Amino acid sequence: MLTEAESLKILQKQIVNIPQTLMILGSGWNKVIDHLEIEVEISYEELFGVILTVPGHTGKLVIATHKGQRVAIMAGRFHTYEGFTSREATLPIRVLAQAGIKNLIVTAACGGLNEKYKVGDFVILSDIITLFLALDNPLLGPQFLDVSEVFDPEWRAEARRIAVDKNIPFHEGSYCYYHGPNYETPADKMALRFLGADVVGMSTVPETLVARWHSLNVLGLAFVTNLAFVKHDHKEVVAQAEKASYQMSELLLGLIKKNEVKNESK
Repeated sequence: MLTEAESLKILQKQIVNIPQTLMILGSGWNKVIDHLEIEVEISYEELFGVILTVPGHTGKLVIATHKGQRVAIMAGRFHTYEGFTSREATLPIRVLAQAGIKNLIVTAACGGLNEKYKVGDFVILSDIITLFLALDNPLLGPQFLDVSEVFDPEWRAEARRIAVDKNIPFHEGSYCYYHGPNYETPADKMALRFLGADVVGMSTVPETLVARWHSLNVLGLAFVTNLAFVKHDHKEVVAQAEKASYQMSELLLGLIKKNEVKNESK
């Protein structure tokens, strides 16, 4: 894995003007790229010295445009269960924040813990549970970050508006980080629900913490691919996410348009 300085040098050599908004595409969310005009693609191997191992995660940084609005996209992410520490897994956030990114839209597949949630529902994240990062927090040293409101209210409101307009089924809820790679046991899920988690997954939380430390505006989106007390595997997770790829794309494309309006108002 390259250092922050090495990755930043490579990035700035290939991309002179970084877009303001970065999207991290989780399992199943990658189809939005098919609707964009690609400017530049850089593999994670070249940019970060890393090859991803998880099916459904391409492993490249894409700079693209949609109706004239530029956006940066991480097609796939680093996971701690692949052997990375939380700090290593969030290297791209630190590098891109230094390059000039101002907004982060983080997406993921997740397991539904709330009994009201169904497979196929979207979740606009309202909060995160960080308890299970206690021994592997990506923030090192006296970085006493205020996390009383980790997700940007304006971005959340826009996500709600788009979901309603496009008839996309959604909830608002809390996401709990779980290291993996094994899925949670039934007892794990009961405990997490008791703690206040609506959904659970193996990403999102380390990235959100680092993004907020760099003062990025963050929006979290999750898609329910499986329910808490039903058996499942990764193929099922990817398959369910693929079914919803059109709605995922509609939501993300609408948010890219929102970014255009937001920039023009400055």
